[in-house]
Order: sequence, then structure tokens, then C-alpha cells
Amino acid sequence: MRALSRQSAGLAVLLVLGLTASVLVIVAGALVGQSLQERWRAERLSELAGVRARLEGALNGAVNMTAGLIAEVAARGGISPEDFERHARELMNERTLLRNITLAPDNVVALIYPLSGNEAVRGLDLLNHPVQGAATRLMLESGRPVLAGPVELVQGGRALIHRVPIHLTPADGPPRSGPYWGLMSTPIDFDGLLREAGLDREKLPFRVALRGVDGLGERGEVFWGDPQLFEREEAFRLDVQVLDGSWQMAATANGMPPGQATLEWGARTVALLIAAMTITLVVQLHRLHRRLVESEQWHREMAEQLQDVLFRTDAEQRVTYLGPAWRRLSGLAVESCLRRPWSELLHPDDRARARTRLARLAEQPDEDCDEAFRIIDAGGRVRDVMVRAAVHRDAAGAPAGTVGVMMDVTERKQLVARLEVAARMFERSAEGIVVFDADGVVQSVNPAFASITGHTAEEVVGISRDPFGGGSTAEALAGAWAALRERDYWQGELEGVRKDGGSYPMTLSLTAVRDESGALAQSVAIFSDITERRAGEERVRHLALHDSLTGLPNRVLLASRFEQSMAMARRDGHAMALLYFDLDGFKPLNDRHGHEVGDRMLRHVAQQLLDEVRQSDTVARVGGDEFVILLGRMGTLEDAERVAAKVIEAVRTPFAHDGDALRINASIGISLYPQHGESLDELMRRADRAMYQVKARGAGGWWLASA
Repeated sequence: MRALSRQSAGLAVLLVLGLTASVLVIVAGALVGQSLQERWRAERLSELAGVRARLEGALNGAVNMTAGLIAEVAARGGISPEDFERHARELMNERTLLRNITLAPDNVVALIYPLSGNEAVRGLDLLNHPVQGAATRLMLESGRPVLAGPVELVQGGRALIHRVPIHLTPADGPPRSGPYWGLMSTPIDFDGLLREAGLDREKLPFRVALRGVDGLGERGEVFWGDPQLFEREEAFRLDVQVLDGSWQMAATANGMPPGQATLEWGARTVALLIAAMTITLVVQLHRLHRRLVESEQWHREMAEQLQDVLFRTDAEQRVTYLGPAWRRLSGLAVESCLRRPWSELLHPDDRARARTRLARLAEQPDEDCDEAFRIIDAGGRVRDVMVRAAVHRDAAGAPAGTVGVMMDVTERKQLVARLEVAARMFERSAEGIVVFDADGVVQSVNPAFASITGHTAEEVVGISRDPFGGGSTAEALAGAWAALRERDYWQGELEGVRKDGGSYPMTLSLTAVRDESGALAQSVAIFSDITERRAGEERVRHLALHDSLTGLPNRVLLASRFEQSMAMARRDGHAMALLYFDLDGFKPLNDRHGHEVGDRMLRHVAQQLLDEVRQSDTVARVGGDEFVILLGRMGTLEDAERVAAKVIEAVRTPFAHDGDALRINASIGISLYPQHGESLDELMRRADRAMYQVKARGAGGWWLASA
């Protein structure tokens, strides 16, 4: 016992000495590292002071450039545009930070150099400008130059605005003691200022932010860099003088002092080695026990981290262990399920099969169990599980139960089902489907793609972007891919080209498929041949605008064409004529021979009329046997009368029926645009009255509407 006590005391002393040595090594490393850190921060602060000096120097240089121009305006009481341009050109040649130079008598911009690209600034009222007005008023109130911004310029870009009030110099008074003349405004290129100060360098060893818009220092807003730098305690802060105000700079250095990491890690490594050696000696006598404890702890932690349920049973198949994942899977407490037969964890309909399977496993211990079962969770939902089990042996190698894992495959099974449905839809869809990779290369197409385009999968898989045969799709798809990356969806109608060279209209939708990180992984194109739909729409449109019997334009289309022709007549200064007529003798013919013959006669007349007029003219049926001819461009009244004569001759052309030559006549009323009206309704009314003048004389012929 005494020997054991001395050994324990010696181990305790050794442990204390080893840990003390480790602490001393870490403390020494920390002190040296702190010294390196302080020296390194001093060097970085010196570098930042240089950046500040360059920033102030570049800014003051740009601000002082225009002093001569201001003095000349104050002394002369103004400046001519020629002198202004000469002075400004010299200043701009010397200093590239000046975006432009403007003079604003009475606060309104009148002179600007260079003018090109700055036209939008001329005439700008600086005092009442919603953005720049505040700085202008501050300048007037203080009577001193003001540096505002950075601001977005009207002509584009971002700049600091240096405004200087200009007071005239009296002949017998001190300089600039006279009345207020206006101001000089000089935008200073903000990005150029950063370049001269060295703040735009990609390898700058700092992260830098600036605040103090309009020279308000720490009270102003952050206008460049990350605003969070001002919240960090380790950040350097320096004031930058800008005229009568200031900016505040915050910066954090990238990296850490050279050698500090090596020193710290070296000290920690040495301390760790000392401590490890000490602890190894101290725990030597307890190694076997500690290994067992650590092994058990490791297995427990692994079981807690697994998403699958580890389980163990005894020889009677009672549950002796369930992993923590059982609660996540079933919603049941682990303790309530221990010491129960393992089969009772399963769905009632699967328990008999489970008992049979485990009995066979006990009889054939070298065989593994890999089988699907179901469970019912605490919420009453059925979940699918895959069970893999094997015989558990004791220290002597004899069977002592089973060990296994229960994996939740519910979502996997549902996913497989959804994938099967998607695959069937892909194969059987009547719409064409194309799957692209992230670079726009075709990965696969469905059978409907080949039916629509005539191209097989082998011909298009592996090509880039456009599997639809070119045509209008190539240019349209270029814009569609850009829209797809921004909005994840695009839809439109295009003209595709089949393999045989024939074109077809199609509706196309593109959908982006992104991975878990949000990056574009695939895109899917779904398209349909809409030839029949287009034809149907065209038929509907034609029926809406044309007479169903004769195919001639109806009143709706006649009105539309009248509006177009009237616009051209007004523009070009020519006249138009409208011929309104019905068919004399049509009613007796219809009554005698029947409606079918009457319809054939109307179609016959329509074809005769179309043969006699120009393509630019319109023949319309506006009633049962009433027709209108719109002459969109007419030289003289005689032109309209010649057309009327041709119409009468065309209408009189006999129509053969059952060996008879059926004939009818026409009475035509003529109205002129704009003499008889400036609307279609007015012209038709006037022509209608003129037509009845013809009928009053005995029918057949034409009559001009009265003035």
C-alpha cells in the first residue's frame, strides 16, 4: 500500500511538473506572439498613414487646381466662354482627377468643360437640385468651399463635388469682397482618387472602408467599403482631412504577423508533447480500463450521430439496445421499447414474417438478414424500413442474440416512385422534352422530340444549345438562356426547322434546375408543335373578319381597311371613293330557284368583282345582296365611274344553271372622300341614298351622291 502511495505521489508530482512546463511554454509563446503582433500593427498603421497622406494629397491637389480660374472670374466680374474653355482645357490636361469644370452664375450651370458627355448638366439649378441642393445651400450659408459626396452625377459616374463660392473683387476693395457672382463646381473622379491613393489595388494588404459623406466624419454615412469594418474592435481608424471637414477610415489587415502562427503553433505543439508524455506516463497503469471506457464512449457517440437505428437483441429476441435514432424514426421513447420482443416494433402485418426470419437466422448463424419491413410511428403513419441483421456472439463465440441496423427508406421509396412516374411521363409525353446540362449541351430527348423534329436522339445528344434546327430559334434562344439564368424560367413561341427542312411554329418553355448550392445544374425544354392551333386561330380570325358565304371582307374588316386608307389619303393628299350597291333581280331569282342557287349566284358575283378591282381596293359584302367597293386611291371621279361601269358589266355576266343563263343587274351609289364625309358610316349613308336614286330611275347604273 505504501509503495502504491509513493507511486501515486510520484505520478502526481510528475503530472504537475509536466502540466506546469506545458503552461510555461504556452505563456512564453503568447508573450513573444503579442510582441510580434504589436510591432506588426505599428507597421500596418504606418502603411495606412501613407495611404491617408496619398488620399489627402491627391484630393487637395485636385481641389487647388482651379484657384487661378476662380481668381480670374472674381477679378473680371465674369469670363467669356472662349477664355473659360482655354483655362479649363489647360487644367484638365494637367489633372486627370477632374471630371469636368463648371461655372454656375446665380447657381445655374452655364459653362462646362468638356461639354461632350456632360450636356445633361447644362442649365442644372444647383440650389434647388434634390440631391446637390443641400451642399449648395451649406456653401452659401458658410461662405466657404464645400466638398460634397461622393454623389451620382447626372451625366453618369460617381464623384466628389467641390463647390467654391465666387465673390467679385471691387476695384477699390479687398479681393473677393464684392457681391456674390455664383459658384464653381468641379466633380472629382472618386474612383480615380482611390487609384491615386492606392486603394484600388487587388493585393492591398487591408480591407478598407470610408465614411463621412459631405465631410461629416464619423457622423456621416459609409460610402466605400464594408460598413461592418467600423464595428470591429481590432480595426485601425484614421481621420482624413477634406477641406473643413473630414472622412474616417477603418481598416483591418489581411493575414497575421509573419512567424506568429508558426511560433504559436510551435509553442502549443511543444506544450502538447510535454503534456502528452506526462499524461501517458501517469495513465500507464490504467491503460486497459481507459481504453475500454473510451471505446464504449466512442460507440455511444457514433450511435447517437447515426441517422439509422442500431439495435441489439438477446437470445430470446427481446430488445436490449436501441439507438437514439429510433425516437426520430418512430416518435416513441427508446426506454418504452426495451425488453420487448423485437418483432413488436414492426407493423402488425409484418411481425410473423419477422419472427420467422429471425428464427431462420438463429438456425443459420452464418447467414445475414437483409429484408424490408414496415413500422407505425407515434403519429399513426406507416414508414418503410430496411433491416440488416446478423447473429451476435458472446466472448466465447456462441450465438447470444442479434445485432443490426434499421434504415428509414420511406422517402427513398417515394422518390423512386416519383422517378418512375417522371420517366413514364418523359417517355410518353406528347410534348417534346430536351434536357440540357449546365453548359447548354443536350443530355437527352424523349420520343416525342423525334416525332416532332424528325431528329433522332443520337443526332442531337451532345450538341450545344439549339437542337431545334436553327431558323429563328438560334437568336431567340441566345436571349432565352440569359433570361433563364436570372429568372429560372422562359417561355415563348418560335419557328423550328424539321430534319426535312420544313418549318413549324412551336411553343417553348425553358426551366432551370438548380443544385443544393443554388448553381445551375440542368435545364429542361418542353415544346409543342402548334401548327394546327395556329391554323385554327387563323380560321377563327378569318371567320371574324370575312363573310362566311363569299369569303369577302365583312363590315369589321372593311372598317379597318377604311381607317388605314384614310390615314394614307390624309398623309399623301389623294382622294378615295366608296361604291355601295345591291343586286337588282336577286330576290326573284332566289325565290324562283331556291337559296342554294342564290348562294351560288352571290359567290359568282363576288368572284367577278374580285377580278375587276385592284389588290389595293377592298370588296366587302355588308348585307344579303349588298356590297361595298372601297377604292383606296382614286385620281378623279371618272376613275370611280370607270370602276362602276366594270362592276355592272361583271355583275351582268351570266350564271349557268340547269342549262339556263341567269342574269342580274346592279344599282350603284358613289360617294367620295372627303367631299361627302370623313367617316365610313357617312360615306355609306350618302352612297346608299345615291343608289336609291338609281333605282328610282329604273335600276341598273350608278349615281354620284349629292354634295
